[in-house]
Amino acid sequence: MLLASVAFNIWQYWRRPDRVVVDRSSGRALQINDREYGETEAVKLGPDRLTGADKQYIAGEFVKAIYQVDPATRPRDIERALRMMAPNSALLFARYLKQTGVLDKQRAESWQAIWTPQDISVDGADPYTVRVIGKQEITKVIAGATQQETRQLCLTLKLVADPQRRADRNLRSGFLIASFDLKELGAPGADSAAAQ
Repeated sequence: MLLASVAFNIWQYWRRPDRVVVDRSSGRALQINDREYGETEAVKLGPDRLTGADKQYIAGEFVKAIYQVDPATRPRDIERALRMMAPNSALLFARYLKQTGVLDKQRAESWQAIWTPQDISVDGADPYTVRVIGKQEITKVIAGATQQETRQLCLTLKLVADPQRRADRNLRSGFLIASFDLKELGAPGADSAAAQ
């Protein structure tokens, strides 16, 4: 009896658990005990695959964290952007921000900026490069006078797959920002800035 009980417990431990997957919108069972019963418009079962939409999402959120300036949330936004970067790139970008005094200047001039993405696309030649074009509308106070400025920016972001796959630090996209280049469109003699 003891031997039968031990064998049964081992079998229960190693046995795969029963699983039923139901699409709530249609009420159809999609999977019962690892048997596939199809898919619906809302749900499809399969192995996790990182897609172009994941790349566009992380690129769009990263650029928004950098170029949409809200004084109340600016430190958290920069911290969030740094977490979305590969560790070495985040360190270099943090040094760049400190050395150039960009954040101090924005704080001193009371910057507020609205970021409007116009195009986010994955490069056809390099699937780990994402191009983002958008408009930044800046309101700042210089010498007591309110000034407004509008810039159109083109960013090229180089992505790397995150070894942790989908995680909180990469907003569940599976990718990290390895580097990015910035170019202001339409500005005479616009310089290109890069952060790696």
